[in-house]
Amino acid sequence: MLSVSYFAQGPHRIAGHAHPRAQILFPVDGVYRVNTPLGNWVVPPTQAIWIPPQIHHEVYANTSMTSLILFVDETYTSALPSECMVTNVSPLLRELFYRATQFGNDYSPGDKKSRFFSVLLDELNEMQPAPLHLPMAKDKRLLRIIDILLSNPADDRSLSELSRRVGASERTVARKFVKETGFTFAEWRKQQRLLEAIDRLAQGQSVSTVAVELGYSSSSAFIAMFRRSLGSSPGHYLEKNQTHAPKTREVAGTLDELV
Repeated sequence: MLSVSYFAQGPHRIAGHAHPRAQILFPVDGVYRVNTPLGNWVVPPTQAIWIPPQIHHEVYANTSMTSLILFVDETYTSALPSECMVTNVSPLLRELFYRATQFGNDYSPGDKKSRFFSVLLDELNEMQPAPLHLPMAKDKRLLRIIDILLSNPADDRSLSELSRRVGASERTVARKFVKETGFTFAEWRKQQRLLEAIDRLAQGQSVSTVAVELGYSSSSAFIAMFRRSLGSSPGHYLEKNQTHAPKTREVAGTLDELV
């Protein structure tokens, strides 16, 4: 296992890539967006994303970011998830992440550091998914609708109108949305707006601004959706998802030497 604390200044994007090791990306502050061919994820503080080996992905953020990154050799991933997932990070797992970056990457089998990383792997086996995933579709007509909504989350056109736009019947599109994403169209659009809201709120936008720009009729309607989805108001969610990081080994620039 390799680990590092990584800092990137200002808005940034890490172009699509894959690597032989699995990756855990844990933002200390700010929000990361991770896109893969099968889905998009939002990763706020107190949560992390697990990316299995050889999964093509791109990572971007709209603000400066400090994050803890761990790479797990493929040999040790057989019991871990085979698909990307955002997971809640318990206080214990968070401290293990921090300690990993403090230990460094120079250790031998059987020594104290090696035993520590064995404990960390055991904790990773307990990961449970958090509801911050936006699945993608494969059908070209669905992808055109998805592109429309991703480019303008406030687009409030009905499924019937969007289906006509891509040359398909509403019934066909509705059926394929469930089959390919596991969500109804309405559920998918709500999830997309939720993930977009988390990112915008973390950038400092007000609740009222986010509500309007995501197409909600009022701030109260937006807050109600947010509370139903995540169990707390936007303000409480952001407060809860602030972390205070201890000192870690920090690098800037490329991570190619690690992966």
